[in-house]
Amino acid sequence: MEDVKELRRARLLRANALYEAREYARAAEVAQESLTILPEDAEMRYIRAAALTGCGAYDEARAEIARIRAVCPDHAGAARQEIYIDRAEGKIRTQIVHLRAFVAMLEERIAAGDRPDYHRVFLASAYSLLGAALTLTGESAAAVEAFLASSRLETTREKKATEYSNALFASNYLPAGQRAAYAELARGYGALYADVRPLSTPADARRGHARLRIGYISPDLRTHPVGTLVRPLLTAYDRTRCAVYCYMNGAEDALSQEFHAAVDVWRNICGMDAAEAAALVYGDEIDILVDLAGHTEDNVLPVLAHRPAPVQVTGIGYFNTTGLATVDYMLSDAHVDPIGTTDPAFTEEMIRLPHSHFCYMLPEDLPSLTPPPMERRGYVTFGSFNNFSKVTDEVLRLWGTLLERVPRSRLLLKSKLFGSAEGREIVAERFARCGIPVERVEMRGFGPNHRAEYADMDIALDTFPYTGGITTCEALAMGVPVVTMRGASHGARFGESLLINANLPELVAKDPADYVQIARTLASSSETLCALRMNLRSILGRAPLTDAPLYVRDVEAAYTEIRERFVRTAGRM
Repeated sequence: MEDVKELRRARLLRANALYEAREYARAAEVAQESLTILPEDAEMRYIRAAALTGCGAYDEARAEIARIRAVCPDHAGAARQEIYIDRAEGKIRTQIVHLRAFVAMLEERIAAGDRPDYHRVFLASAYSLLGAALTLTGESAAAVEAFLASSRLETTREKKATEYSNALFASNYLPAGQRAAYAELARGYGALYADVRPLSTPADARRGHARLRIGYISPDLRTHPVGTLVRPLLTAYDRTRCAVYCYMNGAEDALSQEFHAAVDVWRNICGMDAAEAAALVYGDEIDILVDLAGHTEDNVLPVLAHRPAPVQVTGIGYFNTTGLATVDYMLSDAHVDPIGTTDPAFTEEMIRLPHSHFCYMLPEDLPSLTPPPMERRGYVTFGSFNNFSKVTDEVLRLWGTLLERVPRSRLLLKSKLFGSAEGREIVAERFARCGIPVERVEMRGFGPNHRAEYADMDIALDTFPYTGGITTCEALAMGVPVVTMRGASHGARFGESLLINANLPELVAKDPADYVQIARTLASSSETLCALRMNLRSILGRAPLTDAPLYVRDVEAAYTEIRERFVRTAGRM
């Protein structure tokens, strides 16, 4: 009997190790070999179900879950695995129904004292999955609360911080009217690291480097919007004044390799814990550490919480406060944060660059320009390829007004959500509530050639208060004018800054009525749309937004200023 138990345990560990290594097919095989001997082994069957899900064999995985429930009806792992299959199949509505039932079941068991520690692990996971699903469907406030619940249930600082970051990121999708209730939320993230002792001290002002050491830390130094926007800082910096160190937190690709070859020092910190990565940065004697991720996925803010550099900055990859007292500055510009404006929710001081806070270098492989589609269709197609989670009901209502004011016009939208029938159903219901005729909307899923799809759009409509970034740049590069609206906060003014720096201030609306009017005026003139189609790319190419040398000079001048400020302050101390 003991030999059988040991054999089972060894096979269970083997199957699980293969699953964790993402060798799903082999994990499923090993699990099946064991199940031929012990067919009622629910844990082994659970691993096989998970491995089959990883292989995309969803029907087989569901069959395994049914077998688990026949032996163990209350198996929490089986319930969670069913939810993973729902997600993989794009059954977003079913997934949310199953998640809410799973949460209720787990909370009931915990309240009854049934293995509370065991079930809290599953409950934390369930709330995180629920937050992600609700974010996708546009239920942002409920998503924030779900992520916060997950954070409270997690037992380690690292996992608490991950879920808190998820909550903060989701809060950016909130409509303007709901944001005040979460204004101080980021400070709770900072509180998670209040007891961490900083590595760097004012004594580090005495370091005497021949060149200013700039460290860039991010999971996105790769083919990614951040990788696109940070390119000039890594490939065109002043090597007589600056030494650039990069700390990549993730898998590398061809763009990573280009950056690796361009900078002075490249390190991959993937797999290191925050303290270990911070010690590495501190050992490199970085003068200014620049975080490029904020509260996005796989972020490195826990590293900055250890203050491995005397001056720390965040920017480019995130547009809101980190909540960390150890992050001194946010990279901004005079349009995103006009002089005289302040936001008490931010824990960082603003660096107001004179032009743009990021640079968009026109890709060399842009598709050829085509005439606006209204020429062949006879009607105007408005559109938005922004992340659909940014599309609040307020935005939909305004777009509905625009469709009403421009007869026969249509709306083209693109989202992961539209790739499934349940996703399209949920969005169609929102359209109906917000006064948008569903028959005038094309809901398009993701495709491989997203820039070429701008050939199907006449006028792009920006979202608000969470505006577009790289998406707006790509629309302009493809000759599609973008209408944005001036916002009342840091993140809500991104669209305005981008268009001003693209030399297109006339596309910035001052209010909703002006937004509709600008879009209607563009839609009324096929000649204007044709001229913009052919000329926007060259206009963009001559604008501050794409002027890499100007941008690098602005940023490096700011680095010099904040470094000198630190040295002066340290000297007084």
